[in-house]
Amino acid sequence: MLIGSFHPVVGGGERHAQLLCRELSRQGTTVWVLTRRRWRHLPPTETRDGFLIRRVGPSGFARLGKYLMLPPALWQLWRQRHTYDVIYVCGLRVLGLAGVLAAGWARKRCILRAEARGEWSGAFIWQTPEGRVRPWRRACFRPLIRARNHLLRQADCFLSISSPIGEESPDGGIPPERIASITNGIDTDAFQPLPANQRPARRQQLNLPTDRFILAYAGKLNRGKGLELLLRVFARLAPAQPDLFLLLIGSGAGQPLSCESALRGFVTAHGLESSVRFTGYTEDVAAYLQAADAFVFPSEAEALGLAVLEALACELPVLASDIPGIRDIITNGIHGRLLPPHDEAAWAQAISNLHAQPGPDRRLAATGRANVLEHFSIPAIATAHQNLFMGG
Repeated sequence: MLIGSFHPVVGGGERHAQLLCRELSRQGTTVWVLTRRRWRHLPPTETRDGFLIRRVGPSGFARLGKYLMLPPALWQLWRQRHTYDVIYVCGLRVLGLAGVLAAGWARKRCILRAEARGEWSGAFIWQTPEGRVRPWRRACFRPLIRARNHLLRQADCFLSISSPIGEESPDGGIPPERIASITNGIDTDAFQPLPANQRPARRQQLNLPTDRFILAYAGKLNRGKGLELLLRVFARLAPAQPDLFLLLIGSGAGQPLSCESALRGFVTAHGLESSVRFTGYTEDVAAYLQAADAFVFPSEAEALGLAVLEALACELPVLASDIPGIRDIITNGIHGRLLPPHDEAAWAQAISNLHAQPGPDRRLAATGRANVLEHFSIPAIATAHQNLFMGG
């Protein structure tokens, strides 16, 4: 697996990659991961959960790191060519070049998976997280994206994890018959509901209030996740609903789009320190979700919302943005509630309604968990990958 960031970096894609590698190893596949050594304190090699992780430099360089790791990644893929049969690239925007080139030199199969929207079109270069297009960047980089896509088309197979990703494949000139569809999965053993009588003890364990209604968000604290809107809405609701509590699970550390410092500044400026908790980096995401009453996910764009899947698996009522990638997970009014992104009034009303009458949303949550168990468990997803890697 060739991937730009991996454990211990926090994020939905990183968590899924770790789970997939662990499950593939359990199913008998020899797996090793090639990723970037984002921080100097990380070891160059490490064995974890039955598979090997190799990290290459450079450390730092938040925005340029994926580009700068291309030469050392190519070298490692050539040097280790006798230890693998397939190169599986997670995030093709940059590392797809290394995967295709190395596969050609070493005569291996290469499978490319887009991790986010805009990877084929090049929008990741000229579009901001808020959706604004920079015309001068588009004019400058579009010829390079076309040349890159010509090379990427040499891969053996292309993987779509959701409908919005599949819909963008024509931007890369990929015919439908060369696209396989395998969604992401989660660990449904780790993410499961906690009996109500055990929730107070879990909250005490995590130093969370036992007598308040806890709204949780989980994921990177980055621009484009709608967190600025969420805090503005919370600041409006908190004075009239003092038992509301907002839990932000995750971190923006080391992320080029991090807005964590701005979020913390907003909380301080509005006197919300007693009502908003930042967990920072944590591997106890499941425990925090099990301690919550509901889950909010106001993201502005998603390839597939893994954090939403994890919340549903914990049988939490979910309020999420009505955007592609989330619609693959939630049918509005059946598994949870979908709200227009950017609409502060709609989010404020939905949170108030959920807080006042959580019963109907809890019934939706039970349906949401059943859907996750049926379609998004990691063993089934790993088996589908096995078949793909074997040429099926």
